[in-house]
Amino acid sequence: MELIGAIGILVVFAVFGILMMTELMPTFVALAAMALGIAAVGGLGLNGITNTVIVSGSTRLASAFVAVFFGAALGAMIEQTGIAEEIVKSAAELGGDNAIVVSILLYLAVAVIATSISGLGAFIMIATIVFPIMVSIGFQRKIAAGIVLLAYGNGVMFNPANWVFYADVTGIELQRVLSWAIPTGIAALIAGLAYIGFQTHRGNIQATWATSADDASVTSDEIEQQFESVVPTYALLAPILPVLLVIVGSPVLPAFVIGILYAAVASKPGLAGFKNLKGTLNQVTYAFHEGISDAAPAIALMVAIGWLLQAVFAEPVAATMKPLLTLIIPQNMILYAVMFIVLAPLALYRGPLNLWGLGSGIIGVLAAIGINPALITTTAVSALRVQAPADPTNTHNAWTADEMDINVNEITKSILPFAWATAAVGVIVSVYLFGL
Repeated sequence: MELIGAIGILVVFAVFGILMMTELMPTFVALAAMALGIAAVGGLGLNGITNTVIVSGSTRLASAFVAVFFGAALGAMIEQTGIAEEIVKSAAELGGDNAIVVSILLYLAVAVIATSISGLGAFIMIATIVFPIMVSIGFQRKIAAGIVLLAYGNGVMFNPANWVFYADVTGIELQRVLSWAIPTGIAALIAGLAYIGFQTHRGNIQATWATSADDASVTSDEIEQQFESVVPTYALLAPILPVLLVIVGSPVLPAFVIGILYAAVASKPGLAGFKNLKGTLNQVTYAFHEGISDAAPAIALMVAIGWLLQAVFAEPVAATMKPLLTLIIPQNMILYAVMFIVLAPLALYRGPLNLWGLGSGIIGVLAAIGINPALITTTAVSALRVQAPADPTNTHNAWTADEMDINVNEITKSILPFAWATAAVGVIVSVYLFGL
């Protein structure tokens, strides 16, 4: 009977997974339906489905909801105060007329901004500034797109709101996520810089949007004229301030509050933020209003993920799946690492290793049958290092392809080896920290 039940649960996974991956059903709806289907096949009954899955599942990731909301408010503040634009401008100015140096500094700038911004609108705001600069200094449009997307994927690894979500999925401690995120984030940085070096070595720098040879590069003087500096330099610490506070031990929400208030005050020259206190507080209020709007899609998805986690963690479902999955998942950690490194691209196209989709249910099942939650969570998040910058179904990838007038799959092919290398390092770090 357990085998029949396990097959039934796998069929539910497969049916709604395919509907999700082929975009025949919205991810939110597919995950919710998957949760209800697994609960029904797993024998939870009407009372279990109602109370365990729907009621408890809706609030399972509540702390992550709030963290995402506060993080989105910080992102809105960074955007509306002009701090994000100033970071990009400063990076371009520091690079002078050297295309490689400018590209590296812009990569770092986008990564720093991505530690706090969220949503397609914020990404577009940054990308519409960075893309023209990168193309005008000679990068092919596909390469410019790849650099920005890798930088964005690098930065979101250090977004404290994401850390809370990763920790909440299987209930591990935040510090365990941090111990994995920092070395893996450094690996992502190295991979991004390697991508820049590889493309420049191949000679993929040319004037693509320039109308003449004289227009092929942007000088630091021209960049300075393009952006009028209105934000004090010390305000540029705002995006990474919460990250630093969390790393040294601060709870996530107070770190976000400090970051928001710092951005609101420091973005005005001198003591203007205190002198016009009403205006500053109104700006903070507006940032929280915008944060609610920006965070709503992610929070809705987390509700469905909460349902799915409750379903797969339920004792009848876990007991049904344990015998089958125990045979499939390698007990040898070297084989475990090799398997997840090879399968990391399955996080693409809303695939089975995508933690924001089908993957949340799969790692929930694996954690429920006894695999170390810290190990399986950080392994799955390692696979997201492929998905974040390279997934053609990401809205920011689709928008980038349209904006740069290139095929979205060409971007994926260009950056996939470097994103995959980051995922491999993440899996190795995960196994070293939690599997040995």
